[in-house]
Amino acid sequence: MEINNNEIRENARLSLKGNWKVAIVSSLVYSIVSIIGDFIPESSSIWFSILTTISNALLIFGYTAIMLHIVRGEDAEFSEIFSECKRFWKGLGMTIVVNIYIGLWTLLLVVPGIIASIKYSMTFYIWVDNPKIGIDEAINKSIEMTDGHKMDIFKLYLSFIGWIVLSLVPSFVVWFWFKEYALGIMSLGMIFVSPYIEVSMGTFYNTLVKERGSQLTLGE
Repeated sequence: MEINNNEIRENARLSLKGNWKVAIVSSLVYSIVSIIGDFIPESSSIWFSILTTISNALLIFGYTAIMLHIVRGEDAEFSEIFSECKRFWKGLGMTIVVNIYIGLWTLLLVVPGIIASIKYSMTFYIWVDNPKIGIDEAINKSIEMTDGHKMDIFKLYLSFIGWIVLSLVPSFVVWFWFKEYALGIMSLGMIFVSPYIEVSMGTFYNTLVKERGSQLTLGE
């Protein structure tokens, strides 16, 4: 099945109509620790990297669930970002394992690292839909799901470069006067682009689910 990324992005924009507020606020809360870290001296960056990983693990399932609700035209409530905090250890385990896998592939070359990140890109969506499956199963299902579509996903990511560059304009302006705050301004700018990217990826995931159907029965 050929997937049209233009249609993916168009459907994502349609899904976001009326949902931009909850999407942006959710993205802000999900990224708040990282944003704060970008505004502090570099000497504290290691601690904030650790705090960011913990914060992301705490909120990743709720945040991903919100994005999927938006994709599927379901009610998306901001409060849901905190609803899956009880799955913190699963979120932390998944985050660490995926990052280790991507890191190991990246040690070989940049391209294998990119391919790995694409192969594992559906992992959290799969786990939100199937909370009882394990880490390895979720990762393996993501690899299976993206098989034959890695270039489509890569092109989808590339299609957001223009939006990302646009979001960086304020940080370039700030850099001339307050270099130490440029990175934080850049992170704030991405808050408005991230929902578009996440909902587009969720739309891609939803399309793959419909394409594969019973071939990707999870948790069995």
